[in-house]
Amino acid sequence: LFDWMTIHKKLFNKLLFCKMRNLYSPLLRHFSQSSLPLHRNTNVQSAFCTQQNVQECLSHINQEVSSLGLPTVWVELDESSDLNVVTVLNCMYDLIQLHHRSLRTLENIEVEQLKSNSKLDYLQLSTTRLKEQLECSKRENTGLLERERQLQQKVKSLQNCLKNEKEEVQKLQNIIASRATQYNHDMKRKERDLNKLKERLNQLLADKKERKQAIDVLNNIGRADGKRSVWKTEKTEAKHEGEMYKALLSDYDARQRDLVLENAELRKVLQQMKNDMVSLLRLKKLTQNGVQNQCNGTQVEEDGFDPSKELFCVHACEKLTNSLRLQWRRLKSHVEQLDSQGIETVPRESHEEEMDKLKLEVQQCKDLIQTQQHLLQHQLNSSCDEIASLRNDGYMLQEKERLRGEWKTLEEQRSIFDRERKNFTEAAIRLSHERKAFEEDRATWLKHQFLSLSPCGDLKKPLLSDTTGASSTGVCLFLQRPPVDISTSFEICISTGGKNTQMPRSKPAYCGIKCH
Repeated sequence: LFDWMTIHKKLFNKLLFCKMRNLYSPLLRHFSQSSLPLHRNTNVQSAFCTQQNVQECLSHINQEVSSLGLPTVWVELDESSDLNVVTVLNCMYDLIQLHHRSLRTLENIEVEQLKSNSKLDYLQLSTTRLKEQLECSKRENTGLLERERQLQQKVKSLQNCLKNEKEEVQKLQNIIASRATQYNHDMKRKERDLNKLKERLNQLLADKKERKQAIDVLNNIGRADGKRSVWKTEKTEAKHEGEMYKALLSDYDARQRDLVLENAELRKVLQQMKNDMVSLLRLKKLTQNGVQNQCNGTQVEEDGFDPSKELFCVHACEKLTNSLRLQWRRLKSHVEQLDSQGIETVPRESHEEEMDKLKLEVQQCKDLIQTQQHLLQHQLNSSCDEIASLRNDGYMLQEKERLRGEWKTLEEQRSIFDRERKNFTEAAIRLSHERKAFEEDRATWLKHQFLSLSPCGDLKKPLLSDTTGASSTGVCLFLQRPPVDISTSFEICISTGGKNTQMPRSKPAYCGIKCH
């Protein structure tokens, strides 16, 4: 800016010098030329002074000279008048100087006017330049505002993603905590079983070492103090019989407590499975009445399976079977509805296999509950002989082995369910990406369609017809097809069984669209 101003000043000085020279050269020439004819034409142009009005002209000149502040050139006396030549010459010189000063002032005024005109031009240029800078700054400001808006939208989307990730992490933490509690419980139960088996093995080994060729005494109850028993009398027999009954009752109570604990644990596991099935079958788009009925039904079922309440085995078995039947019916109706809609997420053969497997598992659970019920009733009503107790021990061992097998199968099914859930989450993520790409294609097509429908786009319509022909068919079919709920299809696919039924990659939610 400083360099530009210095260059402008130099150009202004040169222009001013040229204008001054062009302007004052004809004026001076005219003045020098006009001074000569003034003296030459004094005799010709004698309109002001003649021989008759000399006195009047002198008096008039005296007045004018005195008005200009100069001394008078003619003094009028009483009898005679005298013309002062020196005074006339001085007045002429003063008039010439006054004329020169007026010329200089005129010259200065013209110079100032030129300067003011140049300043005005400079200010006009600076105002135009500042206006351009203002427009540029406004454009930059609008660009920055648009960028800020885009960044705010991006921040909002990232916040939503972070919230979803936190919810997913919370769900995974809850699942891990539930698995940890279940594993701890299994470890404690296995430790108890191991200790019991060790005690039994030690007892059998000790009995085998001490066995001799003699009559074995059955149901021998030793004394607590380790002393030998006295002679058998009526009092001693009654006392020994009471001790035997007490020992048997304590043993039965301990076994019953263990069975009650195992039944409560199994009931918790079955209740958790039921809740998982309910959560998988719960749809997002339900009417308010349907939601209230389902909530009431689940509350009633949960009240029936409250672990804090001590229910009898018969009632527990009935409620468990009723709830499983109800959930199975819901699952069956939901799968039939999906088949009627034409959404085949799982092959039919694998679906039938999974249904058979689930039916077999339900039947096994029912058999397990019935056998436990029979065992409890048999233990409560059994006699006090050792043969029955040994038989019950054998039954208990068999049931424990069977329960171990059932727990192993349940753990395998749980791991399979977890793998399926992971696979379906990945499929849902891919589906969301594909849907986003399709929405972008749809937006571009609508944009081209809008431009083709506008008056200025009629010339471009033949060019756009070839490019937008394929996308128009896909978009129209997409608008006519109802949207598919990703979460519903994901939950249904998880609840169908233990096999890995991952959705194919080439079948997104809008797989029914045929793009030509």
